[in-house]
Amino acid sequence: MDLYHKLAGPSYSSAIDSGFMTENLPKNCLLKHRETYLVENRNNEAAKTNLQQMLLHPEKLPPLPETAQALILLRNNPNANLDELVTIIEKDPGLTSFMMKYARMAIFGYGERITSVWHAISLALGFNSALNMAIGVASAGCLKISNRGPLGRIRIWHHALKCAALCRELAKTMDKKQSVDSGLAYLCGLFHNFGYLLFGHLLPQQYTFLNDLCQYYPAKETRHLELQVFGITHDFAGAYLIEAWRLPGEIVTAVAEHHFPDYEGQHAHYVKLVAVANRLLQNEGISDL
Repeated sequence: MDLYHKLAGPSYSSAIDSGFMTENLPKNCLLKHRETYLVENRNNEAAKTNLQQMLLHPEKLPPLPETAQALILLRNNPNANLDELVTIIEKDPGLTSFMMKYARMAIFGYGERITSVWHAISLALGFNSALNMAIGVASAGCLKISNRGPLGRIRIWHHALKCAALCRELAKTMDKKQSVDSGLAYLCGLFHNFGYLLFGHLLPQQYTFLNDLCQYYPAKETRHLELQVFGITHDFAGAYLIEAWRLPGEIVTAVAEHHFPDYEGQHAHYVKLVAVANRLLQNEGISDL
């Protein structure tokens, strides 16, 4: 049995057979999906097999966007400067808009005085924080999902940005002997839920159904629902994507293991940082997805 099947868990069809996704649904909810899924359940195993094949063959996954590639090269350049970063960001209108809006948030105190990407970075964000944030935002640009719902893009990014910032600050408090890079810690927090974006991009109809299930069954563990719908969980799928993009091993491991804070393997510090950040955010009423 290969790794995929060892981790895949219960099949979606068995969930349908058990009544969890049909008879147990409230009569007044998910009506737009009930009949569709009753009909298309016969084809769901094929969809999951297709998902498996894409995960096992990196060339079938969405490639890392060119802007993200350029930003990663810049991050690896010890002589990188602000002008180079601004030039890369300004070539991407969506990324430019995001960075400007973020820098105008009240927490920074500049508001409408931020009139350019250069201002956003030099006055509010700082070079390293802006670079790492831009890498995450640019990377997500190739993954299209709905904005709304408990698993929509808005909530995913709201949580990711808070988790990333907390990971960075926690890393700064750690003993230098542990050799934890605060920038990598930030990226681990930013990327740790990218598996959801991949699910939504590759299988949008199934992801919409999962999104609705999470809304109507908030007490159910999301990862359990993922197993029912996709046969795998977002952490597993996300790790395949991050590895396919050839991002640092610290990020791959943090994505794969962030639900398992007892992990003691390579790059365990980064796994624990994400887990601790998520727990602290949960205490503030911002639960992980």
